[in-house]
Amino acid sequence: MRDEVLLTKFIDYLGCGRIERASARPDGVNFAISKFHDIKEKIIPFFLSYPLHGVKYWDYCDFVKVANIMEDKGHFTSEGLKKINYLKSGMNNQRENI
Repeated sequence: MRDEVLLTKFIDYLGCGRIERASARPDGVNFAISKFHDIKEKIIPFFLSYPLHGVKYWDYCDFVKVANIMEDKGHFTSEGLKKINYLKSGMNNQRENI
């Protein structure tokens, strides 16, 4: 419940996104965005101004790399998809700070 309240405020502040029920946890929620423009123009700049700390910072850096690949239409190529999958494989895995 607390996460949903926080994410609702995040949606109100940024003017984008929606809350989806998490499949992994019955009481969990996820913040989802479907417009690439919102990611590039709202989400990435927000976390550039208010940086994450620790492991989540490195996940954010990889997220930005994926967004840049997509912006350059790299996700339409096999090489671009390989890069995206590689970056994705390292995210949310409690990796050590580099």
